Amino acid sequence: MISRRDFIAGWALSAAGLLIGGRSASAQQLEKVTFRFNWSWVGNYAPVVLGRERGYFKELGIDLEVAQGKGSGATARQVGSKNDMFAWVDTGAVMAARAQGIPIIEVMTVARSNLGVLWISGRGLEVKNARDLIGKKVSATPGDGNSQIWPAVLAANRMKASDVEMVYLDGTASLAALREGRVDASFGGVSDQPVTLRANGFNAKSLTYAELGAPTLGSGVITHIDTLKERPELVQKVVKGVQRSWAAALKEPDAAVDALMKVSETPLNVKVIRDGLHVFQGLATNTTPTGYMNPADMEKTLDIMKTYAGVKTDLPATAFYTNQFIKSS
Repeated sequence: MISRRDFIAGWALSAAGLLIGGRSASAQQLEKVTFRFNWSWVGNYAPVVLGRERGYFKELGIDLEVAQGKGSGATARQVGSKNDMFAWVDTGAVMAARAQGIPIIEVMTVARSNLGVLWISGRGLEVKNARDLIGKKVSATPGDGNSQIWPAVLAANRMKASDVEMVYLDGTASLAALREGRVDASFGGVSDQPVTLRANGFNAKSLTYAELGAPTLGSGVITHIDTLKERPELVQKVVKGVQRSWAAALKEPDAAVDALMKVSETPLNVKVIRDGLHVFQGLATNTTPTGYMNPADMEKTLDIMKTYAGVKTDLPATAFYTNQFIKSS
């Protein structure tokens, strides 16, 4: 005969088993989805990481795995090779990659380009327009997005390439040259590099290329064309998750920063991350719904890429992006 104590103990074990089994089944229903950013951890990425932490993607059936990247070009190729399912990439890089036959497409864009010029105020140079750089030394990384779009800035301001003395260095050395006063200004990303300089005691200022006369779209989410065709419902979920994450980070930027600090395996400077997110949110396209890509802006970006950045393609702008998931989100 089973004692009352044995019966209760057996019931408790069975209930625990059912609970654990239920959770396992729930976890098995989540689809693992890889999402790669285009650089090491910076404030720009905090909104998506916040959404991941809060379970926004899990509510959509997605187990989102986020990872760092090594530039928009390399990140775009990762998606094109199906090593990653989704990625955060600069629109200009999407166009350059697609023109080379890499089968990717942009499914939402949240910000204007953060490419720009930075300088350290108080050293004799204050940039109000591109012509203030005439006769100055400017450091840049050869082949990067800044260098590709710079000719568009020159054209918009009726300047010649020889008006500015370019000093080509790799990314780290380029910024070091500015810090050490070996150049007057530097090309860079205005949402992270000036912030890093200020955190280290330098009074860094910046202007975007858009403010200098060459507006292009910036950060967006891409996927493989096959994913678009074969898994449109998954693309829809990712877009929805990013939209919700972006809205949450606008309301609670400190929570987004905290989420990014937690996901990084190496220590991050919280002030740099917070200030970077603030600058990046200021670059928002502010389209409705979030992520919608204005066709005229896409046409303008493609025109600049073809005219000045060496992109060779007969594809129309509509071949590089789709708003189908934004309209129905």
